[in-house]
Amino acid sequence: MALHAAGADIPEKRSVRSGEKGVGSVMTKRVYGNNSSVEIATRAPGYHTTPHAHEGEQINYVLEGEIWFFVEDQGFLCKKGDFSRIPANAIHWAWNRSDQESVVIETHAPTQIGGSAGAKAVGLYREGETPQVKEISSNRHVPYDWEATERKYNLR
Repeated sequence: MALHAAGADIPEKRSVRSGEKGVGSVMTKRVYGNNSSVEIATRAPGYHTTPHAHEGEQINYVLEGEIWFFVEDQGFLCKKGDFSRIPANAIHWAWNRSDQESVVIETHAPTQIGGSAGAKAVGLYREGETPQVKEISSNRHVPYDWEATERKYNLR
């Protein structure tokens, strides 16, 4: 472990979602410290998660493309250069309705490495430093009428 890691040394986590977690493919890279984590998420065209929540706050920055982020009954079309925030424990989901990949930098506080989110994540710590992660955030899928929210924006 080190305080620095080359991007090429951070393993990619690829997943294809179907069923209760949504549809489409996503590739992520994640690093973390004691109080926060950062993820680069590349979502393919058509990628759509289902409603979920997590204990931590999330802030997004769209690096490439565009993507819809929904927070409960609100939807936001976020384009390259845009930021968005998802409050802790808020029900949310994402949908890439475009014909190009979207690349989003996501920050999470507290550290989101619980459950499958921690798979392949790399801790950034000094040589010999003992990680002292105080809280861990994890996704939990929750029932929500997401289609009604999407209809409000003429997306269904």
